Amino acid sequence: MSMKAIIVDDLSDARLAIRADVEAYCPQVEIIGEAEGVISGAKLIKELNPDLVFLDIQMQDGSGFDLLEITGNDNFKVI
Repeated sequence: MSMKAIIVDDLSDARLAIRADVEAYCPQVEIIGEAEGVISGAKLIKELNPDLVFLDIQMQDGSGFDLLEITGNDNFKVI
């Protein structure tokens, strides 16, 4: 089963590390997008409808919990 995923983290090094780990160890997961904050992450989730979201807890424009509140978190899993 293949899964579409996005990464939401304000640190570019963290996004790169997550992408590298997913590509190395999770061939069934395809990273389809990245965002660097709550607002851009919520927009990306609505646009791409991922199965999985790698979500940072604290970002410059709010928290991962803020993003979950905005999106409703009913169509995707969160790591």
